[in-house]
Order: sequence, then C-alpha cells, then structure tokens
Amino acid sequence: MGKTEVWPPWEVTSLERRLDELRDAVAERPKTRSDDEQIWLTRFLVLRACGYLEQAVHETLRGYLNQKSSGMVRAFTLSWIERSRNPTPANLLGMVGRLDANLLQQLTDFLEGDEKRIENELHLLIGRRHQIAHGLNEGLGSKKALEMVDTTKEVAAWFIRALNPHQSARSQ
Repeated sequence: MGKTEVWPPWEVTSLERRLDELRDAVAERPKTRSDDEQIWLTRFLVLRACGYLEQAVHETLRGYLNQKSSGMVRAFTLSWIERSRNPTPANLLGMVGRLDANLLQQLTDFLEGDEKRIENELHLLIGRRHQIAHGLNEGLGSKKALEMVDTTKEVAAWFIRALNPHQSARSQ
C-alpha cells in the first residue's frame, strides 16, 4: 500500500460525487416521475447516504493510518479497520477514541452541539436505513432524506478535516 498523497482519498470524493448526483435527482423531481418512483428513489438516497458516511469514515481513517505509519505498524493498524461499521454515534466515538483522547472530545462536542442535532440525525439515519433494508414502513419524505444527506456530509467533512494526514489534528 502506498502513501496517500491526495486528500481526501479518491474513494471518498468519488462516493460523494455519486451521492450528490442522486441527491440532485431526488431534489429536482421531474413532473414525469411518479410518486412511487420518487418514494423508491428517496429510499435509495437514504441507503446511499448512510453507506457514503460509513465508507467516508472508513476510507479517511485508512488514508490517515496509511500515511502516518509504515511496515508492521501499518499492517497491524490497517488490520483493525478491515470492516467498516454502521456510522452510529457510538461506533464513530469508539473508533476515534482509539486514536486520540483530544480528537474524541472534539468529535463528542461536534455530535452533541446544537442540542445534539447531528447525533439525533445519525440515529434517525441508521434507524431509517434499517427499516428500509427490512421492508418496514419508514414514513420518510424527500425533504427529510435530503436533510439527512446534508448531515452525513457534515460528519464526513469533520472526519476529512480531523484525519487529514498532512496537518496536525490538534491544529484544526
């Protein structure tokens, strides 16, 4: 594995670009799209938004570790993150807490700020993803799904900034 020269990693920017295309398709609903088509496209957007966040966190962490370590240390650290996990607040905090206590506090403050808006939105996102995946009625409209995309992008941006291997996390 080589060093990550470009930040954020290509995988993250590519996923974000595809998420933006889907978000635009949901937001700019043509008159020819039926209500059922819009509902299914909205559900797909929620699944993709959650998947984007999961992968953005995973790939930024991988890129950071790849850049900041080498040899056996790199192999060891990367072996611990081979599987990405649902981007629940608890999972995100647990992962960041393994890196640095100061970074953990920064993420805690970020998630809990604005009366826990982001934390609550992440719980909602994961819950809706679960309901959609299991064929349950999630009662989700396009407007709320678009808001969830914005939240996932906020969280991903936090990870992109905080784990940028080209600058110190404490200097941000």
